[in-house]
Amino acid sequence: MKSRIIVVLLFIGVVALQLSAQQPPAPLTLQRVTQMYLESSLEMQAARHQVDRIKADQIAARLRPNPGITLAAENLPISGPTPFGRLYEVSATYSETIELGDKRELREKAADQAVTVAEARFEDSMRRGVADVKRLYYAALLARHNLEVAHENRQILDELVQFNATRFQEGAIAELDLIKVRLERLKFDTTVRAAELALRQATIRLVERLGTAAFTGQAVDGVLSFQPVNLEVRSLREFALNDRADVRAATREVEAAAARLNLERARATTDIIPFAGYKRVGNDNTLLAGVTVPLKLRDHNQAATARAETDVRAAQTQLQQVRNRVLAEVETAFEALRTAQESVGAFQGGLLQQADEARTINLEAYEEGGTDLLPVLDAQRTRAEVRQQYFKTLFDYRTSLTELEFAVGRDIQP
Repeated sequence: MKSRIIVVLLFIGVVALQLSAQQPPAPLTLQRVTQMYLESSLEMQAARHQVDRIKADQIAARLRPNPGITLAAENLPISGPTPFGRLYEVSATYSETIELGDKRELREKAADQAVTVAEARFEDSMRRGVADVKRLYYAALLARHNLEVAHENRQILDELVQFNATRFQEGAIAELDLIKVRLERLKFDTTVRAAELALRQATIRLVERLGTAAFTGQAVDGVLSFQPVNLEVRSLREFALNDRADVRAATREVEAAAARLNLERARATTDIIPFAGYKRVGNDNTLLAGVTVPLKLRDHNQAATARAETDVRAAQTQLQQVRNRVLAEVETAFEALRTAQESVGAFQGGLLQQADEARTINLEAYEEGGTDLLPVLDAQRTRAEVRQQYFKTLFDYRTSLTELEFAVGRDIQP
């Protein structure tokens, strides 16, 4: 009885595994690809490891210098009249370095500043990665829309082929017209295959960036939508200078360079090394104590201090360069978004409708015998080109909005 139960449970488990394996993966939405990138991408994992590595320096900064023990033996006689018990000396001393000039505190502060720089750079890497993932997602959406347009055009040509085949059998048109529309139909087969390939390639590039090798069965979900935004470039500049991670990283790098400079200057302060111990002189036991004070005859830290001063000036220059670049990127992205909005408005304001009407009028006229086949095919090709260009304009709008979000350093809700 027990063996039968075990067999049944194993069978149920195998069936459940097969069913789960057959289920297609969840579609790739914008929210899902962003979340997947932040959670599982190899780029983010490497960036997190870099932050953890720099945090380890905080441990070393808190450590004090190790103490020392000195064991010595002196006056061990080789020859002479003095007895060994009255001449030899053995000693053991314990020494501890006392750091002056607040070196330990400044080391900790410099290490803490280095961590803040690393964290800001991690946020900047995350900002860049999310923007790239969004671009890849919109590129995959554009490829899917182009495939849908190609399928739609091929279906229309299928209907036209059937219509012409019927008219040819009835003797209403010459065979040449049927051949022309069939050839046009074959061209759309090629267009469909090219669109399918473009969609697969765009999906693979997106999935690879998410940090996975499961390239099969991934479907891109969503639409290239348009919602106009009303923004003021002055406020966008202020947001960028306050919110962008690379600006914060450059600012913190200036603070970190100043902290390193203070540390290097403090290292010029001489440390003292007090010591205490036991000493046996012949048959007598004694104690000893003292302090070692290094003579500051030569400053061997001048080069490090000079380098630290140069680092401060370089960090300040880099901060100004970053701020200038941020303002330029905001201006560029804002102008691109405004142009994209105008282009989408032109399509929605009449171009799409005009292309549909031109195709419909020519097709109806052809079916009634009022026009030739060539104007119908031209109208169909024009409509397909207009729709593809419309989706390309939507793609430009969404990517321009992504570029503006990237430039400002925060999400922008249409």
